[in-house]
Amino acid sequence: MPLDRAAVQERLASLSRIREWQAITIARKLSALRSLFKYLYQSGQLPEDWSDFWENPRFWRKVPTYLTPEEVQKLIDDYPMNRRHSLRNKLLLELLYGAGLRISEACQLRLEDIHSAEEMILIQGKGGKVRWVPYGRGIRQAMEAYLPTRKAYPDKGTTYLLLSQKGGALTRIQAFTIVREAALLTNIGKPISPHALRHSYATHLLLAGMDIAYLRQLLGHASLTTTQHYLQILPTQLAHILRKYHPRASAAQE
Repeated sequence: MPLDRAAVQERLASLSRIREWQAITIARKLSALRSLFKYLYQSGQLPEDWSDFWENPRFWRKVPTYLTPEEVQKLIDDYPMNRRHSLRNKLLLELLYGAGLRISEACQLRLEDIHSAEEMILIQGKGGKVRWVPYGRGIRQAMEAYLPTRKAYPDKGTTYLLLSQKGGALTRIQAFTIVREAALLTNIGKPISPHALRHSYATHLLLAGMDIAYLRQLLGHASLTTTQHYLQILPTQLAHILRKYHPRASAAQE
């Protein structure tokens, strides 16, 4: 059955009208179709180039979920220390927020990646990309508390920093469960994920005045466009900061 440009356009229009696919999903599929049609045209299987046959739908990316500084402090400082893996779990929370690590990066972190003298972490990121991330007091103290207890985990000869109860590397699912349980145990009042702590790290640094180009390096983003999504959050937060600190914006003092 030969390809019919009009039929393809009608199918996409139909999917858009009935919202079977979200706009961002349609955009991804359009990108794949363009590549296919360009190949078919260049190989002589299409009489004309269809790669520009449909305009990308406009869409808003979902604003990342994040916690306020007070919520993060409560999540970490109020985490109960009477649980079996409390020291390990608290270090995980510190790494996700204090260094902005992806969940996979935290789970794959090894002892040799921690450079305590410089307080730097060597991160093996997406696509094999390597970056250095500094850390501060929270991670340092959590690390010092956890490392002596790490010796009590089953010895499988691994150098992974965060160990499961069987002695292997902590898994993504286990890390996700730890974060969700931490929100419940500390009464945060909202469901959160490991990525929410990474988003919080990024948002709080932007609000503190960090240049977005530097933030991109810390997060390990391949493109500045990805980092710029955090800017969607800032307008409402900046209004709060203006009212709090500007002498002519706050309510008159009695």
